[in-house]
Parts: sequence; structure tokens; C-alpha cells
Amino acid sequence: MEQHEDLIQTFIGKVKRYPQVARLILYETDKWLCEHLVVYLQKSQEKDTVSSDIDLKASVDSFTIMLLHGMLHFSNITTTLGYSRECYMQTCVNLFVRGISTLRLKEAGGSVD
Repeated sequence: MEQHEDLIQTFIGKVKRYPQVARLILYETDKWLCEHLVVYLQKSQEKDTVSSDIDLKASVDSFTIMLLHGMLHFSNITTTLGYSRECYMQTCVNLFVRGISTLRLKEAGGSVD
């Protein structure tokens, strides 16, 4: 997302003027990654490390939207938030992992800070 931040912001800026085209382009840019993440999580469900009672596509969409929001938030902010972009991203990952995992975060190899 960071590699294509300027492009993503341009498309988001055009959503009101060209809503269907902008949404299609945004959807297509992260479609491949989302599909692969869903497949990975399905395999993790088979191993019983990811909860089987969640919708994986909705979970992945929620996660990518959190990351997109963070990218946009940090690129347009002029005041200090009291935390870094890296802290925000790590928090998103921790929340996502905790939300879908059947393991405690420490067992899954994540941070418990």
C-alpha cells in the first residue's frame, strides 16, 4: 500500500466524480493480495489456529480497510498523534490476529505489549 500511496489517494479523490471506476480500480489493486490472504487463513482454519466461526473475506476486508485508513490518516495529518505510523500498523496487525486466532497472541508469535 505504501508503494502505491499516491496512486491510491488519487483514486480515492476521484471516488465522488467517478465512483464506479474508482471503486473498481481500488478493488482490483488489492484483490490478489486479499485472495491469497483468505487462502492462507483457510489453511490456518484447517490447522485450527484461526477461528472457524468468522467470515474470512469480511475479516480480510476489515483488516485492509484499517491499513488503508492508517495510510491516509498519517499522510494528511499535520499534528502529532502521540504514536508512529509503525505503531499504528503493529496495532492493526495485533488486533486482527487476536480477533481471528484460536491461540493466545503470545503462542502465535505476536507481541503482547
